[in-house]
Amino acid sequence: MHPGLKALLSITGFAARHFLVVVLAVAALCILWTLIYFGLLILSIFMGGGLGSPLTYPAGLLGILLGCMVIGWGVFAPASGLGAVFCRLFKLPKFAAIPFVVLVAFALSHCLFWFFVSQMTTHPMPPTWIILEKFCLFLTIPLGAYWWITEGPGAILDAIRRIIAKRRTIPTLPRIADQ
Repeated sequence: MHPGLKALLSITGFAARHFLVVVLAVAALCILWTLIYFGLLILSIFMGGGLGSPLTYPAGLLGILLGCMVIGWGVFAPASGLGAVFCRLFKLPKFAAIPFVVLVAFALSHCLFWFFVSQMTTHPMPPTWIILEKFCLFLTIPLGAYWWITEGPGAILDAIRRIIAKRRTIPTLPRIADQ
């Protein structure tokens, strides 16, 4: 297979995987939001409370859509892509990308946070350690789940392939029974 075509297929597969995972995350969170919203609506009817604003449901759906798109395609997918490029450049196992992906995701989330604070609010930029704390608290588990869903199966197959290749190159010792 031509190297250019192989690279194109690799990039296309990467983009399709990451697009699909973000779309599925949006769908799952929208279903969860729908269940929570209507559960709270039914609860408020039985408890005699107000029904709330009719804009709450679509605003929640819009928040989920925008949040998943920004975090998924603005932080997680580029970080995973740079991790894959890093491993390919240095011929490392795909599992070696995990710490690099976390560092890149933190840098990208810091840039997003800076953009949000500087362009959309009047608040001063908090120190980097506070952003790191929020990143560790709110984004490391979703990033890990995202990476394992999108890149984990390929990393496992890569590890198996490397183990098999290494076992084939290790010279075998003569068995005692053969002597």
